[in-house]
Amino acid sequence: MADLTQDVRLVLTGRIEFQQDISVAQGARVIGLLQASPEPELPASRPEPVALPPPLALEAEEAPPELPARESAPPRKRIEGPRQALELSGARTIPERMTAFAAYLLKAEGHETFTQGDIRRLFQRARDRVPSHFTREFDKAVHAGWIHEGETKGEFYLSQTAQGVFEDRFDALRGKRSRKPDSAASSSRGTVRRAPRPVPVPEPFSSLDHIPTTLDGVIPYHKVKLKRDKLLWALKLAKQLGIDALQSPEAAWLTDKVGDGLPTRDMYGHFMGLSRQGYANRSMIDNAMRITEAGEEYLASL
Repeated sequence: MADLTQDVRLVLTGRIEFQQDISVAQGARVIGLLQASPEPELPASRPEPVALPPPLALEAEEAPPELPARESAPPRKRIEGPRQALELSGARTIPERMTAFAAYLLKAEGHETFTQGDIRRLFQRARDRVPSHFTREFDKAVHAGWIHEGETKGEFYLSQTAQGVFEDRFDALRGKRSRKPDSAASSSRGTVRRAPRPVPVPEPFSSLDHIPTTLDGVIPYHKVKLKRDKLLWALKLAKQLGIDALQSPEAAWLTDKVGDGLPTRDMYGHFMGLSRQGYANRSMIDNAMRITEAGEEYLASL
């Protein structure tokens, strides 16, 4: 067994030199340290960030900024009855009162069409006297373009122009009507009436020398009762003359030539009544009105 008390000389060379006599036991320890595997270096610990105190539940939620309130449109007034319809519309004359009642039926009671009897009953409900010449006054509202004839005989509907009578009142509608000069006022001022200007012949009819007033297999124009059927009659006549389709002014001119002119402002309503039944349609090129085969069959059945 080796003597562990015997001295040995330890020599270290490198940047630093070291020489010293040590015991065998000390030398064994040094050799053991040198041969031992180095321990892995642990990363230097970093100081943990300071934890912020949790926000309070009530204070953490910031209230969203208040947006400026929008000015909402004023709600439409609900029409309680026919009497209020007269007040809201500002109706004065009997045709205006009839039109206001028609607007009441559409806006308040949801009637798309109505009869003259419906208007009579509204006069009674409004505690208003029923006009003695009811039909004549009603025709004035039709001629003004406020009321149109419907598809079924005896039924009518409110024109697009008069549907805003409760918002715009009759003051706006009266401005759209053509005012005729008062004959008495004109004569008192010593003015002379001018002769009406002649209506120019539409281009499709300019080459024609004569406009017939009858159609083969169809009743005469003056015996046609509904206005929309009169328009259909004119479209049939135009087709017979070699004109496939008509614009509204051309149809108004033609109906005037054959006896009972239809105003241009009413053409849209009359055409829509024919179109819904499939009796007429419009050209895809110029939007002109023309009669269909179903319309010709219907016209022949009158």
